[in-house]
Amino acid sequence: MRAEAGKIAGRFVELALIALVFVMGGCGGGGKDSSPVQPSTQPPTSGSDLRGPWEIFFQSDLSPSQFIVLEANLSQTDKHLSSDANGAVIFQGQGSAAYQPAITVSHLGGECHSSGADGVTFDGTLANPSSGTQAISFTLAENSTLGSAVMSASASITAAGAMTGTYTLPAACGFPEDHGTIAGYKDSTKFSTANVYQGTLDGNAVVVGFGSATGGVASASGTYNGTPLALSGFASGDALTVTGTVSGQQTTWFALYDSIYNVFNIYDADAKLLGTLKQTS
Repeated sequence: MRAEAGKIAGRFVELALIALVFVMGGCGGGGKDSSPVQPSTQPPTSGSDLRGPWEIFFQSDLSPSQFIVLEANLSQTDKHLSSDANGAVIFQGQGSAAYQPAITVSHLGGECHSSGADGVTFDGTLANPSSGTQAISFTLAENSTLGSAVMSASASITAAGAMTGTYTLPAACGFPEDHGTIAGYKDSTKFSTANVYQGTLDGNAVVVGFGSATGGVASASGTYNGTPLALSGFASGDALTVTGTVSGQQTTWFALYDSIYNVFNIYDADAKLLGTLKQTS
């Protein structure tokens, strides 16, 4: 118990430091560790290895309580840092600080997304992959049901995987121009199919295990009101988008993992919070 509490306290300190940097001008620990998703590209021979799951928060200067959040599996080849195929999703949230437990999901997808498919790609260039802290410039492009939007960003990124910077988002899809600050960090997958989570979703008892595998494949299997449940889809950072039949209905879950409290918050396709699942084993 003391060791686990120490991990959680340490994570809070880390996030608090990132948040302090964020406020001054720039921006989760439980569960059983398992290997993070490994992309197919090779890392640089020396210096920063920034591959793996990332969570990046874009906070609007115009509406400070508004965030766009990127969940992504990133690959690195020398100076190039990019999202894997089906390895990036974004959602919009409201809150007071740039870390997941402080934000409430308000919309799945970006400004150009209303329903259906939402394609998101991260494409970045590192200044010097062999160094520690370095500059990165990147774009975050969304192609969705209402059109396309491309965000441009400049940031500083450490070898340990902490990011701070600024972004601009031109007017698109009927929404005005936006700009703001960036806070993000490289995360690690802290759940596996061996972990069981349970709780109540929209009044229904659920016991389920979540998994993510090489290539971003995601799964959820267990029971829903005592009936077998099996969903599949893809994992992007700490977000799993899984689809299947639940109680005779075709259903999509947006499962957002909170690595601070070791829980899954489950949303439906309309960003309605269905409930929270906590680990039992």
